[in-house]
Amino acid sequence: MSKYASGGEGDRRGAPRLATQRAGKLLSGTFAWDCVIRDVSESGIRVQMLAGVAPPAQVQLVDLAAGLAHDVQLAWQREREVGFKILKSHDLRGLTHASARTAKNLWMASQARLSVS
Repeated sequence: MSKYASGGEGDRRGAPRLATQRAGKLLSGTFAWDCVIRDVSESGIRVQMLAGVAPPAQVQLVDLAAGLAHDVQLAWQREREVGFKILKSHDLRGLTHASARTAKNLWMASQARLSVS
């Protein structure tokens, strides 16, 4: 049962979710916000925003550990926890579509920082 379900309601997701603690970035235009990816399913992602901002309705979420970018749509928000519906995913580890270029640059920069550490 989801911690957000009330009373007798069960989890409303159609796909099982995987709990994570991975670093992420939300991208919208020239803005980027840090977040922690709390769980992922085939159809959605739950994140915790590190700043108290309300993300736009459609953004791109970069999973820095997995090397993936997801075009996502806001589904719900409760304080700093935000749920998104996945519209499309991009694998940043190979050739990427132009729409994921900024995401790939951020991911590559994060990998370079890890290799220097």
